[in-house]
Amino acid sequence: MRTRRISQRRRRERAKRIRRRAMIAAVVLLLASLAMAPGLREKLAGTLSGTIERGRQAAEAFAGVRSSQADVVLPGREVYALQLGVYDSGESAAAQVQELLDEGVLSIVWQREQMRVVCAVALSRDALDVSTAGARDAYVIEDTLPRVALRLTSEESGMQDVVDLLNMPDAVLLRLLGGDSTALETIISDTQTAAKRALGAHPDNELYTQLAQSLSNWCALMSRTLETADEARARDYAAVTMCTLCRELRIALQTDAAAREEPAA
Repeated sequence: MRTRRISQRRRRERAKRIRRRAMIAAVVLLLASLAMAPGLREKLAGTLSGTIERGRQAAEAFAGVRSSQADVVLPGREVYALQLGVYDSGESAAAQVQELLDEGVLSIVWQREQMRVVCAVALSRDALDVSTAGARDAYVIEDTLPRVALRLTSEESGMQDVVDLLNMPDAVLLRLLGGDSTALETIISDTQTAAKRALGAHPDNELYTQLAQSLSNWCALMSRTLETADEARARDYAAVTMCTLCRELRIALQTDAAAREEPAA
């Protein structure tokens, strides 16, 4: 486990590296927004410039003040997805997402080595329902959510809040995929309650606040989805989008940890 401490000098030296990562993350958010409900695209696009500007601060969010410690482990998970297309450009992938939406199939773009259009995700190959793809040909692909282990250091009385929020995307994903029969509307409500409580709770903690906002945005998207899709289709879409959030959170934390370990130039 790593103690997340960094000197002021090292913070300055790594600022350029973090800024570049923030730029990449903003592009990923922009591409992902194309798969979202139209009402949320403009809202997300409006936050991109702020995301870039706050990138360096977000990467340092959990360095904070230093008295108590807590260990956080996001476990590695193998997931399986139904893939409907592979593209070299986000524009082409987004065009297929729209075509699928016109056919009643909800999908999202996963950015890997290429742009992959996926419509469902599961914790085992056998759990995937190929009927989710409608009349389209679909292929099962395997993906990995990497294990991330960190040690947070803080004197804030809300340390447990931070730990709980970091674990929330995984917890929601397991509710969606682990056989929980709770209605999606209830899962959305539970998640929204926690996200609203987190928003503004620690305004100096950028990553905490951004994760809370991402969860709140996910809830808004799922609520809109339930207005036009049945429970089964909406639940599949909820799982594939939450899986995306789980992966991006791990990447952000890994990048931050790696940057902290780099020696100053």
